[in-house]
Amino acid sequence: MKKLSHVGIFSSDPWSNRMDKLAAEFSKHRVDVTRVIPWKVSREGFTSYHRISIEGKDLSQLDMLLVMDLGANDIGAFFNRVGLLSAMTEMGIEIVNSLNSILQMRNKAETMRKLISAGLPVPKTLITESIGDAAEFIRQNFPCVLKPITGFGGEGVQLINRQFDLDHVYDYLKFHSQIFGKGAYLLQEYVDNPGYDIRALVLDGEVISTMQRVGGEGILHNIHAGGTPKKNNIDVDDLAIRAASSVKGRIVGVDLIPDNNGNIWVIEVNATPGWTGLQKVTEFDIAEKIVSSFID
Repeated sequence: MKKLSHVGIFSSDPWSNRMDKLAAEFSKHRVDVTRVIPWKVSREGFTSYHRISIEGKDLSQLDMLLVMDLGANDIGAFFNRVGLLSAMTEMGIEIVNSLNSILQMRNKAETMRKLISAGLPVPKTLITESIGDAAEFIRQNFPCVLKPITGFGGEGVQLINRQFDLDHVYDYLKFHSQIFGKGAYLLQEYVDNPGYDIRALVLDGEVISTMQRVGGEGILHNIHAGGTPKKNNIDVDDLAIRAASSVKGRIVGVDLIPDNNGNIWVIEVNATPGWTGLQKVTEFDIAEKIVSSFID
């Protein structure tokens, strides 16, 4: 493993708690840290010359860049940040997770394809731009879950379980597409569950911690949606490791949900997982564990 002397931590949030904790841990190991706030980065180019810098610091000297979040709901900022990570990869900087892995997990349709190809249990799923096919899936699998193709934090995830929505399914789909979907639909069979899901944090092919997220807003159990973290006593290690491997992620948050018959379903993977809730039910320091995996 390459000895690290200078790492960057990439986050669109300058007050990121994860960035603070990781920077402090790297500093304990005498590794220099540069906080890479994407909207403060400049890229200059002329003929064969290409320089990437932040506040005068040349980012080509980094050994590694840890991506805490890609951010960028705006299409222009999104492509700029993808281009930035691509350029840094070509400069020989190790990106964690890799750009390809991040893009796969940012795209829920591609994520589902990878999970299904790996033989993992996922709810029955339809991905389409056809409003007619989407409506027919809803009729055949009512109640079901409608998700945007891209996004994070559960934004735009809707349970279609009201008769009114079923009776006016075309209007419902058009409205959701205008607000969240932007022309494509991802629909899944609803997993009737005991009121919680499970988050597993996978680091380099090992599950380092899991939690149950209980309650929350609507069908969402995310911590940001009001879910409460509790210790998990269900073994999901094999499924979580296989899910992370399917998208070739080094640090991956895997979301799983049990049904009322005892089956476990993989519902999502996240390339930039937070661990605020997970830390509350974990006895060791997660940031320290992550840094140690790169140092040792």
